Amino acid sequence: MIVWSGRGIFSAILFILTLVGSLYILPKEHDDYGFVIAAFSAALFSWYFGKKWNIDNAKIIKDKTTGKLFTIKNQHTLFWIPMQYWGALFSILGIIILIQNAAVLYAGIASFILISLVVITYLKKPKTNTEKKETTTSTKKNTTTTEVVSDLKKESTVKKEFKPSDHTKFMPK
Repeated sequence: MIVWSGRGIFSAILFILTLVGSLYILPKEHDDYGFVIAAFSAALFSWYFGKKWNIDNAKIIKDKTTGKLFTIKNQHTLFWIPMQYWGALFSILGIIILIQNAAVLYAGIASFILISLVVITYLKKPKTNTEKKETTTSTKKNTTTTEVVSDLKKESTVKKEFKPSDHTKFMPK
């Protein structure tokens, strides 16, 4: 049972007609694209004419007895949903079908984007010069330890030396 009011049935009729027409025209292996064509054409029709018929034709009427103003709008609905909102629903349906058919394409694009982001972050990483700091300790055996010191580590130690923190600024006065 299809429930509609006004011209809301035109959304369903256009969807069915374009679906049948596109399935008849397109080859068998592209049947899914027939659904996409039908969904997007019904979406454009429903949104444009739903907005035009439901919203743009609103009339303001003044009640003679009470003096209040009333807005009278046309009600073109399909299954109690205004016709212009069927445009969004048909669009979502078409996008879902497109995503299902193009999963391999989207996976390839996503992989390319991920790899390029990793390469870009690797290339933007600051290059640090490292120097070896050797210390010898005199014990029974002569042992040498090597410590690798980077520029970033040097900068952080220099900043700590020159900027002592004042802990009293956090205390209440």
